[in-house]
Amino acid sequence: MNISLVKPWPPKVSQLRNACRAGVISVAMFALLGCFGGSTVKQSIDDYAARLSRVLDTPLPDSFNDKITTPLPKLADSATLKHAIEGVSINLREFYALQDCELGTVVAERNTSLGKSQLPSQRLVYESKLLTVLKSCEAALTKENESNKRNAALAATIASWREQKTQEYSKTWANLVQGSQELRLALNTPERLFSVENNKDALSSVNALYYINNLSNKELLLSDVYSSNTASSDTETEATNENNSEKIIESSELEQQLKIIRSARLPATLWHTQQTLTQNLSLLTDMLETELDAVSCPEGRASDKAKILRNVFYLFFIEEIQPVGSLVNQYHYKLAPLWEDWLAQPSLHEEFKRYIRQQSQDGFNQYSSVMKAHVNLWQGFLGRCNLSPVAPV
Repeated sequence: MNISLVKPWPPKVSQLRNACRAGVISVAMFALLGCFGGSTVKQSIDDYAARLSRVLDTPLPDSFNDKITTPLPKLADSATLKHAIEGVSINLREFYALQDCELGTVVAERNTSLGKSQLPSQRLVYESKLLTVLKSCEAALTKENESNKRNAALAATIASWREQKTQEYSKTWANLVQGSQELRLALNTPERLFSVENNKDALSSVNALYYINNLSNKELLLSDVYSSNTASSDTETEATNENNSEKIIESSELEQQLKIIRSARLPATLWHTQQTLTQNLSLLTDMLETELDAVSCPEGRASDKAKILRNVFYLFFIEEIQPVGSLVNQYHYKLAPLWEDWLAQPSLHEEFKRYIRQQSQDGFNQYSSVMKAHVNLWQGFLGRCNLSPVAPV
């Protein structure tokens, strides 16, 4: 949703400073108050509401709270959302038969104390590596099956393991998305609201979230790896497979992307800002609908009160609140394809998807409607009084 009332102007610092220094009429007094706006959009909204209340000589609605922002709805706990992943049972004879294959080493890793208590991210790394070596070992054993029936039988067993682990991989990925501390904080626990100047790691977080999304389809990644090697010699293929298996999901890269996601907490910040704007501007619009109608502009001539209101609108809404609304729009559309993918993911829990839908679709639609109604209200008032939303002079 784009706000079409005015073209966003660059900050007119000299004009605002002049307004602050002016001491002639009441217009300048309100401009002075606007020069020291708060550093967050909530403070800007509070200042905006306070100035409007003062100019209109009317109290703010009882439900308008100038100190508290309503928290986001609670995301279902990770235990509710977690998939149980079945292990593959390997007997000792099979285990010893795998010692000439990297699979034996990978299986042994899982049986260590660290392997049994993996974080969701490291479990995904492990399952990714397991699928890769399963395919590699199966291929090696199948090549020898004409001369070794035991290898042929083992290759068939490994193929069944690979099929099982392939089906379970998406659940492991879902456990990362729904259960890792980094993603849960990013989706449900904002540390701040959007501001025009300081949105730490926000752009990097967009890329990081899409990186996580791209890990959901292991079979696609594996097919890319192996199709790229079909023209290689046996020696080259073995070396390339080893390199590519690490490129599929590299532990250090995954942890770095999760660190960025945790630092920015972009979705929660976006949705909390969206919700804050929706709740507060809705209350102000309801108040202004009656009050602005009562402001006199005889025959389209703006009264002093109308001009003061225009200045308040410009200094707070146009200069401070609207730019944050533009950020909400910007990041909403950057992340919209990601949410569409997640809502279509069968491995993600319906309760989790309900939360994503509530914030990314329902919440944004409500925000867009409220922002449009607020802008249209001012557009009608300024048009009636033949005023343009320009910086005070």
